[in-house]
Amino acid sequence: MSTITTQAGRAVRATVPGRFRKGGPRPDADGSRRSDTTPHAVDREAVDTQTVDTQTVDTQNEGRASTTRAAHITPRGLWALAVLVLAAALAVGATLGRHAWEAHQAEQARAEAVAAARQLAVNFVTVDYRDVDQDVARVRAGATGTFLQSYSSSVEDLKKVLVQNKTVSRAERTEAALVSGDSDSAVVLVGVVAPTQNTAVPAGEKKTYRMRLELRKASDAWKVENLEFVG
Repeated sequence: MSTITTQAGRAVRATVPGRFRKGGPRPDADGSRRSDTTPHAVDREAVDTQTVDTQTVDTQNEGRASTTRAAHITPRGLWALAVLVLAAALAVGATLGRHAWEAHQAEQARAEAVAAARQLAVNFVTVDYRDVDQDVARVRAGATGTFLQSYSSSVEDLKKVLVQNKTVSRAERTEAALVSGDSDSAVVLVGVVAPTQNTAVPAGEKKTYRMRLELRKASDAWKVENLEFVG
């Protein structure tokens, strides 16, 4: 800073170019200080803003590039994806097919058990004193377990009674209902209406039998292992 004397004799201070005051911004003519808005400060802010913008653009470009790389699937990757989808579809199809097959097998087994119980009940009430041995053989063929043992132990006495009374019985109507069952066992209720003739009732009468049969599947055939008369 130097002092210059004007023609009017006033002394003024002039700032030597290239030198700056220490201690902050220069005061204005009214004594207030200028804010730090010099061209250098503005340039620094502009440079910082430009740097941030450049970083943002770079980040966006990297994001687009990553998305492009992620979205790009090679033919080999496409085939691998197709194989995985096909394998999953086959696995699901196999599981559903197995469940459907098992359900069909169980349903078929229950239907066979009901049909077998109906026929075995018919065999049990069908007798003719003239062919009693054949009638007994049919019942034995469809029996197993406890029922086979009890029937075999009493069949000789039964044959004597049938022949002596000249008993003839034929099933006229049957009804059957499954109580429970699976692939190799079942419980079935069977009702049979059977007209019966004997020496005591020569004209005959209709008898109604209600039976609870427990069946067991053995050697691909349903057989009665227990038979009880119910109400």
